[in-house]
Amino acid sequence: MTHLKVGDRVGVGWQRSSCLQCRDCLRGNENLCDENQGLIVTGPGGFADYLMVDSRFAFPIPKGIDSKIAGPLLCAGITVYAGLRNAGMSSGQEIGILGIGGLGHMAVQFAKKLGNRVTVFTTSQDKAEFAHKMGADEAIVVGKGEIPQAPSSKLDILLSTVPAALDWVPYIDFLDSDGALAFVGVPDAPLNIPLFSLLAKRRRIMASPIGGRAMINEMLAIAEKFGIEPIVEVFAIAQANEAMQKVRDNQVRYRAVLTVS
Repeated sequence: MTHLKVGDRVGVGWQRSSCLQCRDCLRGNENLCDENQGLIVTGPGGFADYLMVDSRFAFPIPKGIDSKIAGPLLCAGITVYAGLRNAGMSSGQEIGILGIGGLGHMAVQFAKKLGNRVTVFTTSQDKAEFAHKMGADEAIVVGKGEIPQAPSSKLDILLSTVPAALDWVPYIDFLDSDGALAFVGVPDAPLNIPLFSLLAKRRRIMASPIGGRAMINEMLAIAEKFGIEPIVEVFAIAQANEAMQKVRDNQVRYRAVLTVS
């Protein structure tokens, strides 16, 4: 190991290792490796004093990123960043974000700070106002069971961060030609989508997990450069049970962070 030294401030995301020799790994897609191992799935739990991990999956945290937000960036941050990039996001595009929760509020920041026009679809006026504070150019409120209003412009990408099953047909119709509906949130029911909505405009549907190592480093650099930060609630380690209960009750806005000091 030469890229890290004792005393460096590092972070570890969801993934602790991969085989590093399959076709996916050699393409820089370690996150897609069939031997991908999750950090707290194949090892001890997440509240330990020490951690054993392949050093190649420990990432130096840029100086401009506070430690308390580094953890959420390495999970939620890379999830939405990879989803947007893999769907084709660059700059100067029309980007839609479905949901403005723990994933969505970060997706808005990445899309906007990288030079795109951002439209958010959400369920209440207060969430629409919050979306504007995060940088959204347009926020459309969609009540339960309502047909969503069309955005001002056709979308190049619509990133869904919500876990709910929706009527996806109108959202697909909001996409421009060659547009992509990308999922990082997992709906609670199978998708039901007529093929013609895709075929007529050469649209596509995709899903994305976290990113590979190169993309994680890229995401951290962009977060530092543009001041992209998740909203967190900080708890002392002694309050771990309280934090966990708030997570279970869906009362944390938007990520719970445990600290040792």
